[in-house]
Amino acid sequence: MKNAVRICAALSALIVLLTFASCGKTQKRYSVTYADTFDTVTEFSAYCDSEAQFDRACEALHGELLRLHRIFDIYNEYEGVNNAATVNRLAGSQPVEVPEELIELLGVCKTFYGLSGGKLDASLGSVLSIWHDCRESADRLPDMESLKEAAKHTGFQFVKTEGSEISFTDPGLSLDLGAVAKGYAAGRAAEAVKRSGVISFALDVGGNVVTGGAKPDGNWLIGVTDPEGGLYTKLAVSGLAVVTSGDYQRFYEIDGVRYHHIIDPDTLYPAGLYRSVTVICGSSAYADALSTALFCMSVQDGKALAQSYDAEALWIKADGSAERTAGFASYER
Repeated sequence: MKNAVRICAALSALIVLLTFASCGKTQKRYSVTYADTFDTVTEFSAYCDSEAQFDRACEALHGELLRLHRIFDIYNEYEGVNNAATVNRLAGSQPVEVPEELIELLGVCKTFYGLSGGKLDASLGSVLSIWHDCRESADRLPDMESLKEAAKHTGFQFVKTEGSEISFTDPGLSLDLGAVAKGYAAGRAAEAVKRSGVISFALDVGGNVVTGGAKPDGNWLIGVTDPEGGLYTKLAVSGLAVVTSGDYQRFYEIDGVRYHHIIDPDTLYPAGLYRSVTVICGSSAYADALSTALFCMSVQDGKALAQSYDAEALWIKADGSAERTAGFASYER
C-alpha cells in the first residue's frame, strides 16, 4: 500500500492576498508576518502615516490573536485561563467558567448548527480527533465502527451554557472549534487594528481574510486559489471578509485517494460535493462558519443560508464546474 501525506501551507492553500504598491502620497504601505497563532501564518498589510503608527496596530492585533489563540486552543491548557482544552477535560463532570469570548464563539457555533441542519457541528470533536490522528500518521483510515461510536457523543443538545459557564450532559462529548475560531479571531483582531487608528488594512489569518477601508488606489484584491493550482479569480473588496474552505488545504492520501479535513457529520467521512467554497461576508466569524457549512450542503440550501446573512458564495464543484450566488460576480476582477 502506497501512502502519501501532504499538509499544505496555509497561505498557498487558502486565499492568497494580492498586494500592490500604493499610488497615494501621504501614506506608506507596511507589512508584517506572524507564525505563532492558530497553527498558521498570519499576514498583515496596512497604509499608515508612520512606522510608529503601524507598530501600534501590530501590537494591538498580535496581542489579540495571541490572547484568543490561548482561549480557543483545544490541545493545550494555559495558566490563568479556562480555555477550550479545559472545557473538554472538565465540562463532562462539572460546569467550567470560561472567558466571554468562548461563550460568544460557542453561541455562533450553536446558531449555525441549527441553521445548517447540523452540517456545521463544533460538538464533533470526538469524531474529528479520530480523523486528526489518522491524518497525522498518514498510514490508515479510521475504522467506521469507531467513528459511529464517537458520533454517539456529539450534538449541541448535550452542550449547556449558563452565564459564563459551560457544561456537557454527555461526558464523552468534546468541542472542536476549528470551523469558526480563526474567522472569529481575525474579526476581533481587525477591530483591535481599527481602535489603534488604522483604517486601511488587510489581515490574513491562514486564509481568513478581513479587509478594512480601501487602499489609497482602490479596493483590496484578494486572490482565490484554483483547487488544481494557480489563481481561479480575484475579488475586489473593502470592509468585508473573504474565507475559503477547500479539500486541498489539509489532507492525506491512501492508495491515491485524497481524504481531506472537512468531515460531513452525516457520513462521518470527508464531504465530497465540492473542491472549495468561498464566502464574502461582512462578518469574519460568519464567513468562516458559512464556508464550512456550505461545503457540506447542497448549493440550493447553501444559497438560502448565505442569503440570510447577506453573504455571497462561490462553489467549485468536484467536476470542475462552478456556481455562484447572484451577487458574487460583482466582486470579481
